[in-house]
Amino acid sequence: MAEKEFLQCVRCKYVAEKEERYCIKCGAPLKNRCTREKTLLHKGCSKVNKSDAKYCADCGTATIFNEWNLL
Repeated sequence: MAEKEFLQCVRCKYVAEKEERYCIKCGAPLKNRCTREKTLLHKGCSKVNKSDAKYCADCGTATIFNEWNLL
């Protein structure tokens, strides 16, 4: 039997299961994804960055934690 993996909310420190996208206690995103959206000139970027990254390591766009002022 495989052990479950968990994520900790950067806002309220709630421990959530890895499959969850948002914290059920405070509503903050649990994964620090890049916010660059798909356009005619760019395929978009949804890289999951380290929890302390303000900008995406792949494209330099602000991360969701940066936009939500969680850092």
